[in-house]
Amino acid sequence: MRKMILILITIWINAGLLSGCATSFYGDRKAKVFGTDMPSMKSIHDEKFHNANDEPLVRSKRAIGGEANAGQDEFQWLPNPTLRMYVFRHLTAAGHPIPGYSTFFRLYTQDHIAAPGEQAGWE
Repeated sequence: MRKMILILITIWINAGLLSGCATSFYGDRKAKVFGTDMPSMKSIHDEKFHNANDEPLVRSKRAIGGEANAGQDEFQWLPNPTLRMYVFRHLTAAGHPIPGYSTFFRLYTQDHIAAPGEQAGWE
């Protein structure tokens, strides 16, 4: 008896789901909201971009005047020397040889900008 009830419930659920997909309720509702005289997406796209290939694209030019470079003279980078280190050939803990190589790194981790007038002591 339980198996029969389970089968009937499954049939009712499947029938409800399938009938929901087959109704045109949402189609009527869509027509009420948007109307039937609305243009299609293709016509909107064609209207917007029908001359897109005829007109060449023009790159806009930015005006770079004296104002853009005004602060260049006031603020200077503080020197951050590059140090070169040579690592001699050596063996790993497992006994594998590592050839010698050189590497370099900056003395400070970050480059800093001097405030106006602060550069005098670094030259």
